[in-house]
Amino acid sequence: MITRWLLVAGMVVCFFGGARATELLDSRAYTEAVAKALASALPNRTVTVTGELELNVRRSEGVQTVWLGNSYGDYQRDPAQFNAIVGVYVGALTEPPDREAVAAMPDRAGIVPVVKDRQWINDNVKALRDRGVNVDFVYDELNDDLVVVYAEDGGTRVRYLMSNEDLGVDREGLRSLAVANLERLLPKIEMSVHEYGFARFSAGGDYEASLLLFDSIWNGGQIVMDGDIVVAVPAKDVLLVTGSRNERGLAAVRQLAAEYVQDDYGLTATLFVYRDGHFARFDGG
Repeated sequence: MITRWLLVAGMVVCFFGGARATELLDSRAYTEAVAKALASALPNRTVTVTGELELNVRRSEGVQTVWLGNSYGDYQRDPAQFNAIVGVYVGALTEPPDREAVAAMPDRAGIVPVVKDRQWINDNVKALRDRGVNVDFVYDELNDDLVVVYAEDGGTRVRYLMSNEDLGVDREGLRSLAVANLERLLPKIEMSVHEYGFARFSAGGDYEASLLLFDSIWNGGQIVMDGDIVVAVPAKDVLLVTGSRNERGLAAVRQLAAEYVQDDYGLTATLFVYRDGHFARFDGG
């Protein structure tokens, strides 16, 4: 099942959801298999393997880069979905680019904040530069490890905003608008407490990490931990919370963060402590 599309300056990135695999190709063989299938389905395109889990698809209008990392995770969970995955790529690659929609001013009501690790920014800016696209993402610093990237969530498609766009809102008010939009768009936010001394937030599966921006959660007195609030956001859909003096909770959160950061949507295994209205790297305990 497709969960998100991301269109960034002519690049196409596909995100899927799938099931567990029984017979698996390794990542290199999977890349070759997808390339062969796309070349067969799109005889008027030139498909080239440019790296592990990365392809270039050339047509008369130019070259599109296809990253296979997220779909490979879904293929691993259910190799029977291989043809369906290829079919989605074929559909994306044959859809005419909607340049007017890409260039249009984003819908103010759909602008949301997305918490990413700094490496995500570095890698994607480099990818843009390598392809001759000299624009940047619209983002703010959150701390030394995390950034807040702004996107337009259209329900079935998420488009990250670029620095050359007219956002339709003052830059100073962008985060407040985006957080208010996300608070309206999210389903009910829930917190489940676990016996190992930590809690986990759930909010629909796409924006759990962005809950770090909801000041009302962290300074409203509704979360009581042993010591200062310590959090981990090892993936976009994982937000773990414990206390700075809770040794059992800290150990559990560190272990889970190290596991979740390996997922397709991994961010960082670093823990952060909430003090003076900000999240900073937690080095204690």
